[in-house]
Amino acid sequence: ADEDNATTVLFSEVNLTIQQGQFVVLHGAVGQGKSSLCAALLGEMRKLAGTVFVGGDVAYFAQQSWIQNATVRDNILFGKPFDAAKYASVVEACALTTDIAALPAGDRTEIGQKGINLSGGQKARMSLARACYSDADIFVLDSPLSAVDAIVQNEIFTKCFLGLLRYKTILLVTHSLDIIQSPHVHRTFLVQDGTVTESTPTHKRANSPKPISSVAPLRPPTAYWAVDSQEIVDDLVVTPPRYDDHKTLMSEEHETGTLVVEEGRAAGRVSKAVVIEYIGAIGGWWSMIVMLLLTLAVEAIKVGSDMWLSHWSNQSTSLSPADFRANTNHNILIYGILVLATCVATLMQISSVLVYGLRGAKKLFSEMLHSLLEAPMLFFDANPIGRVLNRFGDDILQVDMFIPFSFAPILVQTASIVAKIVTTIAITQWMGLLVLPLMAVYGFLGSYFLAPLREVNRIQKTTRSPLLSLVSEGIDGSTTIRAFGPKYLRRFNCIHDDLLEAFVGARFVAVASNQWFALRVELISCTIVFALLMGIVVMHDAISAGLIALVITYGLSIPANLAGLVNVWARMETALIAPERLYEYIQLTKEGERHTPLDAASTSWPTHGQVQFDQVSYRYKPTAPLVLQDVSFTVKGGEKVGVVGRTGAGKSSLMMSLFRMNDLAAGHIRIDGLDIADMGLHNLRSHLAIIPQNPVLFKGTLRNYLDPFVEYDDDQLWIALTKVQLADRIGADPDKLLGPVEENGENFSVGERQMLCMARALLRQAKIVILDEATAAIDHDTDQLLQQVVRSEFATSTVLTIAHRLDTVLDCDRILVFDQGRLVQNDTPAALVNAGTGIFFDLVTEGGYSLEKQL
Repeated sequence: ADEDNATTVLFSEVNLTIQQGQFVVLHGAVGQGKSSLCAALLGEMRKLAGTVFVGGDVAYFAQQSWIQNATVRDNILFGKPFDAAKYASVVEACALTTDIAALPAGDRTEIGQKGINLSGGQKARMSLARACYSDADIFVLDSPLSAVDAIVQNEIFTKCFLGLLRYKTILLVTHSLDIIQSPHVHRTFLVQDGTVTESTPTHKRANSPKPISSVAPLRPPTAYWAVDSQEIVDDLVVTPPRYDDHKTLMSEEHETGTLVVEEGRAAGRVSKAVVIEYIGAIGGWWSMIVMLLLTLAVEAIKVGSDMWLSHWSNQSTSLSPADFRANTNHNILIYGILVLATCVATLMQISSVLVYGLRGAKKLFSEMLHSLLEAPMLFFDANPIGRVLNRFGDDILQVDMFIPFSFAPILVQTASIVAKIVTTIAITQWMGLLVLPLMAVYGFLGSYFLAPLREVNRIQKTTRSPLLSLVSEGIDGSTTIRAFGPKYLRRFNCIHDDLLEAFVGARFVAVASNQWFALRVELISCTIVFALLMGIVVMHDAISAGLIALVITYGLSIPANLAGLVNVWARMETALIAPERLYEYIQLTKEGERHTPLDAASTSWPTHGQVQFDQVSYRYKPTAPLVLQDVSFTVKGGEKVGVVGRTGAGKSSLMMSLFRMNDLAAGHIRIDGLDIADMGLHNLRSHLAIIPQNPVLFKGTLRNYLDPFVEYDDDQLWIALTKVQLADRIGADPDKLLGPVEENGENFSVGERQMLCMARALLRQAKIVILDEATAAIDHDTDQLLQQVVRSEFATSTVLTIAHRLDTVLDCDRILVFDQGRLVQNDTPAALVNAGTGIFFDLVTEGGYSLEKQL
């Protein structure tokens, strides 16, 4: 059953036994539970009845590749010791040799969070390499080949599954008919409607050893399958490939491959510019004047009420008892009015601080959010999610709560201290002046204390960011980490403990500094009280009893007020670091203008959907190598074009350049004759539709996802869901269109997420549609139905289809073939196949596709 909902039974009466060393394939339609069955084997699902036994260490490949923010080597090793020969064998078997050699620092190149600087195929193969290097006994591989082309698929199948993992137990989830029907697979199982049925042909039921490939297995055979010839085994040893000095597989350079930059940290006092900007955010100087006047009014009324109380007390000795009683009602009335005025003024003062403070917090939050949404991709490549979360979490909390609630006490304490000291000096005369030097000591002590406290607070914030990044990374990869076993979980816990210790260490220093300061404040406070009491003793004959009581009251409260002022000022100073950090993000460079004058002049654009690339070169950051080089082609309006090539060849980069995710290094891209560089990003992207390889679903209702701007009625939504084969699945939910979409769409399979994304594209009916491996996680039959929907529904649209399944592009008008960022072939499918040579011909031949059948 589902771990989150035990009442939902996903499987019933499942009987599945896999023997040691068997190669088993799971297949079935999209959304039938293949990934859930893998999760059940890993202990991630709730078992209602029966027994699940897994004997041996497990390595797991998740359907959505999990990549750590670390170097290529660290991602593959995953905490295990480095063995050069084994490492080279794994890299070769997973078809990563060429990809790693092309990276700036080889396998020392840092990979951004979630593999942001890798293609989908590269992420999949790196995750597979991590599983292989673990040298586990059992490999649970959930669709590792869906993001690679036919040539790479065959290479991995031969070198990895049949070679490197020859003696291992493999449970592979795939939609590939070639692998399902392969004679090298021992058994196949069909997952359908909550049942698991063996679909192995009768003639394959008898176990037979997997054939030996050109890659050595991870360990010698021990009671698995006998090797026919020792000479064959000797030939299996892979010699690590050699490259030139600039591009090596195993690089020892650490610096050149760095992607994530160290988080910056200001020094010294918060700049005046930040303070002025914050004052502007809360409403400007007028808001400050209003809060100041209200605070002064509160303190003036408080002093007036205290003075009236002292006057009332003195009447007990200056008036006769009868006169004193006669004035009682009058005194009570005046005192009551003053108390009521104090309450009203205090309420107005607190309300003004809260209103202005929250206005500033809301404005800063909104400005930072908009700035991040308009930030270039380079920013997200170099800054892990933990830094962003830290700004939206702790820093926003400081602006929301601590600054407004620190600002009010500063005004109150300052006004209170001034009022009390002036009153005390007026009463005790020259003896009260002894308080002033002690106030200077307070000021010196406070400034001495604030300098290190500010820096410690900044260190706290920068040490919190990597901790949040690790937590986010751990949540995303929790299933993978647990699947690899307790020692990998302990390793992750140790990393977490180290980062937590760094943060807690900074926090401890802050707490210790506060205690150091509090002790010295108490000592000075005692000195102030002693000075005031000595003044009263010396001048007791010249001061009335009521005034003596008032001076003692003020004398005891002034030290507390001074200590409170310095404390709250320190809190205010450290809290102002938050807007300082927020303004760093608010002032980020924009990726481009959202709106330009050309937008107004092209309201009906695009009318035809013609796309022209003119000598386009493209890179992800200024210092990075080109991922597209001198690409030129023209796609006519309404034309259907397939984009193919080896993983990492630049296919997805082509689509990113079309969306202007980064500026072009050279050349021009025109749509219907208009250069997209001159267009506003909002206008450009709103007229393009994309179905990405890894769709992102936000938490909410299904209706909100399909129609976020409420532009379509329910009938239109149901028609779109019917076309993508999801109407029955959604109709079975009691809430139907109002059913929940969990975070990242976790309550839908990866294939269903792609289908939902296609339904949204059908609703928009954009003139230009990009399909980036849109059906990679969908079974063959459903894929064919969806391809028919694409051909019929987007008949008049320009469609660019990136695909590793060549049967999805063989009926396109033209094929663009990319290799290492260059356009190497551009012709009709028939012409490219009839040429008898070239990358496309090799892909078709390797995949066993029939062009005549497709056409």
